[in-house]
Amino acid sequence: MRASTPTPSRRQFLQCLSAGTVTFALPGIARAETSSKILRIGLITDVHKDIMPDADDRLRTFVNAMTAEKADALIQLGDFCVPKPANKDFLDIFNGFAGPKHHLLGNHDMDGGFKREQTVAFFGMPSRYYSFDLGGFHFIMLDSNDRPKDFKGGYPSHVAADQVAWLKEDLAKTRLPTFVFSHQSLERPTCITNQAEIRTILEAEKLPDGTRKVAACLNGHWHIDHHREINGIPYLHINSASYFWMGGKYKTERLDPELAKKFPWVSSTAPYNKALFTVLEIDPAAGEFRIRSAEDSWMGPSPADLAYQNKDLEPAWVKPAISAVQHKLS
Repeated sequence: MRASTPTPSRRQFLQCLSAGTVTFALPGIARAETSSKILRIGLITDVHKDIMPDADDRLRTFVNAMTAEKADALIQLGDFCVPKPANKDFLDIFNGFAGPKHHLLGNHDMDGGFKREQTVAFFGMPSRYYSFDLGGFHFIMLDSNDRPKDFKGGYPSHVAADQVAWLKEDLAKTRLPTFVFSHQSLERPTCITNQAEIRTILEAEKLPDGTRKVAACLNGHWHIDHHREINGIPYLHINSASYFWMGGKYKTERLDPELAKKFPWVSSTAPYNKALFTVLEIDPAAGEFRIRSAEDSWMGPSPADLAYQNKDLEPAWVKPAISAVQHKLS
């Protein structure tokens, strides 16, 4: 494991992220309410401070790159860190960005017995779910860690009735094209238990010109590179900044012995050599948005090298990359 991650120059960063894009057309936009300025939001997810020994360096690389990029805001999509005092320096790296910063709650952000309210307070979030406007667009941040009525244990992945009611009201009030963020996926069948209900709500909302209000839904959690469209709405997985989780069956030691003792979970992962992150670029004049691509390499043997198998995931989705596919919707 590296002791540090070098900070890329602005030129290197732009070359890296500009190699490919996922491009979707935006729904109809009320021009009076939307600026023609391109909005750039830095996205990072699943850094896992409490698992990765170099999490600080990965986050610092992201913040430095977004500062050089002059991004309009940052969003981290969960599994950031638990709210213990020892993690304050890690949070301070994120807070070192001069512009707006937004958090999602990931399921691992409450590990160790911490409560959601503690993590919300530690991150400085306005609430465990909330929304905000930026640059003529609306952004909804869901908390998908609610417990369903038939919860039997493990990590819950659900959006409870009170939050569903809030979502309906919040969507109905805005006249702006909207992006919906959740840590867990609204697309993977084995993820958010009431995802079909949520998708129905998102599909029903329209802008004044009759086009769909929800431009896209974005999530972390799965540590994969995947996107697909459901009933006209793109659902985008943002890959982890740090690794793909394989589990104890594929345990492989990748650290020196002393470091391995301090960070035992790394052996159950396939880490990426460098931090993965991207930029959500919204271009009102072109009527589209883009997710910039980023690509890295495996640290040690890859999941394919270890014959990793998961019936819920396509092998092509498991890679140290954020999609380099170009896709346009009319």
